[in-house]
Amino acid sequence: MANTRVIRTFSMLGADGAGKTALVEALLRVADAKRAAPDGSTARLDAEPEEKKRNFTLSLHPESFEENGRSFHVLDCPGFAAFLTEVEWALQVTDGAILAISAADGAHNRSERTYDVLAESGRPAFAVITRLDHEQADFHEALEDIESSLKVKAIPLQLPVFGPDRVKGLADLVTMKLHAWDGKGFGQWTEAEIPAEAREEAERLRTALVEAAAESDDELLGKYLDGAPLAEEEILRGLAAGAAAQRFLPVACAGAKSGVGVRELLDLAVRILPGPEARVVKGKDVHGKETVRSAAPDAPFSAQVFKTTIDHFAGRIDYLRVFSGTLRADATVVNPRTRTEERIGHLYRTDGAQTVEVNEAGPGDFVVLVKLKDAHTGDTLCDRDVPIALPPFAQHVRPVSYAVHAKAGDDKAAAALQKIIEEDPSLELTRSTETGEMLLQGMGQAHLDVTVERAKRKHGVEITLTPPSPAYLETITAAAKAQGKFKRQTGGHGQYGDAHVELQPKPRGEGFEFEDAIVGGVIPRQFIPSVEKGIRGALSSGPLAGYPVVDFRARLVFGSYHDVDSSDMAFQVAGSMAFKKAVLEARPILLEPIMKLEVRVPEEYVGAVMGDLNSRRAKVQGMEPLARGVLIRATCPHAEAMSYDADLRSLTQGVGYFTMEPSHYDPVPPHIAQKIIERRRADGKVKGVEEEK
Repeated sequence: MANTRVIRTFSMLGADGAGKTALVEALLRVADAKRAAPDGSTARLDAEPEEKKRNFTLSLHPESFEENGRSFHVLDCPGFAAFLTEVEWALQVTDGAILAISAADGAHNRSERTYDVLAESGRPAFAVITRLDHEQADFHEALEDIESSLKVKAIPLQLPVFGPDRVKGLADLVTMKLHAWDGKGFGQWTEAEIPAEAREEAERLRTALVEAAAESDDELLGKYLDGAPLAEEEILRGLAAGAAAQRFLPVACAGAKSGVGVRELLDLAVRILPGPEARVVKGKDVHGKETVRSAAPDAPFSAQVFKTTIDHFAGRIDYLRVFSGTLRADATVVNPRTRTEERIGHLYRTDGAQTVEVNEAGPGDFVVLVKLKDAHTGDTLCDRDVPIALPPFAQHVRPVSYAVHAKAGDDKAAAALQKIIEEDPSLELTRSTETGEMLLQGMGQAHLDVTVERAKRKHGVEITLTPPSPAYLETITAAAKAQGKFKRQTGGHGQYGDAHVELQPKPRGEGFEFEDAIVGGVIPRQFIPSVEKGIRGALSSGPLAGYPVVDFRARLVFGSYHDVDSSDMAFQVAGSMAFKKAVLEARPILLEPIMKLEVRVPEEYVGAVMGDLNSRRAKVQGMEPLARGVLIRATCPHAEAMSYDADLRSLTQGVGYFTMEPSHYDPVPPHIAQKIIERRRADGKVKGVEEEK
């Protein structure tokens, strides 16, 4: 059964400050003036206190509306660098994108990251130069900036025509008519002729537009080369093909404050971006074999959860994109991840800051469900008789990690943060095995700051974040041997254990190994594991700074026992004593965690970034030119990289970004190791060797 509805499901992208959220509000206003913020602000979409405080979008905001018999589903996406993971997720559940570029600021470097994510997704897109009604708007500079910054061919679809004090209208380069605006009605225009002063430029831009459209379609190219004119429908078909192949980036114009070009954006979304019927999604069946779903209303149902919120009153709220089939109230669907069924109650769609009930949802639709049992962001919900598991959302290495402290205690902090992680799975909460600290990991400093604010507002838990303690280790660099003899007599049975242990260094990363080298039964077999247990207990606190000792072999080579007084406990103590004596003679050193860094920056910042890395004791492994900038690969001590997120943003005016993950351990330079040792000993973190009794 064919779907006769005209539906477009797309993401609204752009760097912070590009005006994308204001543009979505403007789209709502031209569709229905009652649905948007009356003052033209972003109050409806950026509704969370953390967003109002910062005046930019922090999470995905879905919006669904009807206009002139057409259905639109829009995801307003964050533009700040620390939240770009959600842009990837948005592009997975939408069929195309509009990229907002400010006419007042141009495609500054922060747009490059967003465009990179868009290009990697393969989704068709067109750009819109926003804020045409701003007093500093410069269409031509913004257009040039798109090509120079994004390294993509820009094909204008419209040419703004300016009067002395405002934009007068847009020249449509497909129809070669002016959409004239009188400065009064929001988004209202009348058709007129392109004024003489703009005609020559409009014709030049139209020639480039027609050539680009023709080159994107073999049939159109043949017709164009034969000298035959292309009809308007053919031009639009070619533009859609070129956008789908990412051969170029079509560029529209709009002003969210005045409404200029806003209504036309909806027309362009229909003409250039694909509908849901063009999307065939791939997934896995119950046997793990690849299967597909076509976007037909009568196909087996499949949808993906792209956003989860937890409300104090409504409970869990999940937002889905339907890919195939039709979902109706009271249906039963299955979650392939959990293999559990979910009973669907009422269906809703977003309406500004509110939700309205709907009867059904089909391919391309966004739908809101409440109180699902166990659906998480990225999960698939599908037909229980013909299940499919769609690809889950990608999770990246979280480069920023901070230790969590809360007056209410770790348990309450962890409970609050886990609820937020259900809403934002790009966060992770872990416990360091080396330091015991609870660590909150995310995509940037701003990401974690917002999380702390949400924990206080939504769950009443005040959290403080501090740089995590580096997970230092200790090891040995020479072989050594020592005796541990534990002897105690207190009346009746005493305690006796005698163990001679030899320590040998092992290659980095090989950990601890225990070797039983006893011959002749000088230690009974049942007490040999006791010696190993004693050593394992002692190696958790090294002799230098109280850090775990790693990468060595302990050989039990000799000992003695007493028929009556020897015991498991006595040989544990003997093993511990032997280790603690031997490790002091084995030339112990301090090891520090080394992180692998990949830093992406525009060329003009390479010198500053390299200098900063050198100051952090980093070792640059190599550099690689990118389409937009340079990739620097380096290793850096974790202790020197604690503040790298904030420092890199400061060095590069917010445009540099990086990934960081554990790499290996290296010896700490002696002068730095001495300071660490002195500080730990002053704090009482180092225990002395147990003396023979």
